[in-house]
Amino acid sequence: MFSRKVTAAVTLLLVALVTIGLVASALPVFAGQAAALPMHAQLVSTSPEDGASVPTVEQVTMTFSEDVNEQFLQVEVTGPGGAEAEGKPTVDGAVVTQPLAAGLPAGEHRVTFRVVSVDGHPVSGQVTFTTTTAGATPTPTPSPTPTPSETPTPTPSATPTPSPSASDVAADPTSSGTPTGLLVVLGVALLVLLAAGGALLARSRRGAAGEHPDGAS
Repeated sequence: MFSRKVTAAVTLLLVALVTIGLVASALPVFAGQAAALPMHAQLVSTSPEDGASVPTVEQVTMTFSEDVNEQFLQVEVTGPGGAEAEGKPTVDGAVVTQPLAAGLPAGEHRVTFRVVSVDGHPVSGQVTFTTTTAGATPTPTPSPTPTPSETPTPTPSATPTPSPSASDVAADPTSSGTPTGLLVVLGVALLVLLAAGGALLARSRRGAAGEHPDGAS
């Protein structure tokens, strides 16, 4: 009876030792297979760091444990000024950079992200940081004032000389086609001719009277 109990105990002990040996020998195999499986992207570090206080920032940088897919990347930044992201985030391998709006107000800012790792598994999370100084707002460049062009001085047009009317021509004796001196010469010649004619006529009458005296019969 005692020998049977000893035999059973020894058998159980041997089975347990064999089982433990098999499990111990299989553990490295399973550990190697687990290491060979693709890991999901994990957030490794951020700038600014999560919970940090900084004077001001111009962008947020997040570094992941592996490359992320830019096509499915989503980043939102909110704070005292509302939405504070400026443009779309950029991806350089495992580093994601999100520019921030200029003139970031002082206060707490929250970065919410969602990325997709190379194995297609989405990873999301959030980071907060605090700025202690308001960022400088860029001064808009004044537009150049247009220089007024010089107004050209109008050139006075030549005043047309009025042509003499018909009444003016009639009133002005010098405007006729015959010169005044010629008219005077013609008038004098006409008077001389009339005087010569009158003298000849008177002379002829006296000659006729001498040829026929009143007393002759």
